[in-house]
Amino acid sequence: GIFGAGASMGSIIAPPLIAFLYAFYGWQATFIIIALLGFLWIIPWMILVKSEPATHPWITAEEREYILSGQKSAAASAAEQAQEYVPTYKQLLSHRQSWGVISARFFIEPIWWLFVAWLPLYLNDKFGFNVKEIGASAWIPYCGAAAGALFGGWLAGKFLSMGWSVTKARRTVITLGAVAMLPALLATTMASTPSTAIGLITVILFGFQMSINNIQTLPSDFFSGKSVASLAGISGAVGVLSVITAIQMVPIITQDGTYYPPFFILGASLVPLMLIAVWFIAGPIKPVTPKDAAEQGK
Repeated sequence: GIFGAGASMGSIIAPPLIAFLYAFYGWQATFIIIALLGFLWIIPWMILVKSEPATHPWITAEEREYILSGQKSAAASAAEQAQEYVPTYKQLLSHRQSWGVISARFFIEPIWWLFVAWLPLYLNDKFGFNVKEIGASAWIPYCGAAAGALFGGWLAGKFLSMGWSVTKARRTVITLGAVAMLPALLATTMASTPSTAIGLITVILFGFQMSINNIQTLPSDFFSGKSVASLAGISGAVGVLSVITAIQMVPIITQDGTYYPPFFILGASLVPLMLIAVWFIAGPIKPVTPKDAAEQGK
């Protein structure tokens, strides 16, 4: 949740900052300044990431033990490591759990990136906003996204602390996010004022972040060790392909930006497909074991 909120913070800062730079320095200088700002993240990175947890000078002995005890591959005995299931890519893709994650990312990712790519153009085409007006308002939906990320992460943790199973906790939060997204996407097709549209899009991105942060956690719920990054990478790549396809469709289905309801209907149609992937393709959310792999191969 914190990770997702951090990503949203960039989208909150960017619209007014870019509008300000554009107004005072022109579009060429804006590109250069934004590009240079991209290097600033190196400074805190170099300060904070001094070494791995085993030797980092800033953490206490108690914190170091807590981190290392959770890194099974680093702290486990040889027998435990031998028991750990680290599937090959072929084996990884033989599991329904993997395809559940991949399918969920395929269906949900375009919802976020459609707004990242098209929100400024939508405000311009639909309501005649200029650059300054876009900069003054396009950041608002991402406040909802940041809140949704934090709330979705907190709520899943709350459910788990209440004794809920991982399956019930994750599915519930992902579904609640979908319940927020779907009606808001459909209602936006009829939004007649900028404030209504921006308010509904805020709800959409709130729900999106509730769901996506729990979906992105599924690889570590199903697998461990190197397999987590493998599945996260595959599902992320598939999500990017879905985003590219959806973005290319927008000019066609919106009649070059003159009729936007199909844009929101496209997003709405993806929500139930994402839920099908989580509820029925992925199956119960629990670690995949070597026994499961052996049964899968029969």
